[in-house]
Amino acid sequence: MIIGFSTSSSFSSVACFDLHGKLLCSTRRESQSRASEACLLGLSELGVDIREGTAFLADIGPGSFTGTRVGVVLAKTFAWINQVHCGGTSAFDLISRDRTVVFPSKKGEWFVRQPKCEVRRQEDLPSGDYLGFGPGIESPVYPDAVRFGLLMGEIELVPPTEFLPKYLIEPSISLPKQPFKVNP
Repeated sequence: MIIGFSTSSSFSSVACFDLHGKLLCSTRRESQSRASEACLLGLSELGVDIREGTAFLADIGPGSFTGTRVGVVLAKTFAWINQVHCGGTSAFDLISRDRTVVFPSKKGEWFVRQPKCEVRRQEDLPSGDYLGFGPGIESPVYPDAVRFGLLMGEIELVPPTEFLPKYLIEPSISLPKQPFKVNP
């Protein structure tokens, strides 16, 4: 079973898939600053035993710095325990790959990703048709772990020590010069 987490927004979700990407079960809940609790409760409510996980997935951002780290740490920790690989994709892709997606930035800006284009930062919401969430968006759409199933064949799985979030702006903390490495 492949288990995925999305924790980069104010909603956290957990989804479980078979090896072909077919959705087996999922849950989603509002989790304002409590993403790890929401995911662990979700696993419990779904009756999922993490020991059955053959791979673990998480969204790698953008989004809440702490929330994104929570999902990555859950995937890395469970993968480490089970001695399997983990991987992820952008939170943009867990909203839509085919439409313009917007995310709020803590700096009062917006991250905008149009299909097949690089992410850009801008001060105002784009005009036209887009999906996303944040202040002023009337019908918010949040990243959801169930969408990992649509991307299953494209997600690169790596050892837990190599799986890292992707930040679009520098976090206000220092980053390690090298990812954690285990000596044999």
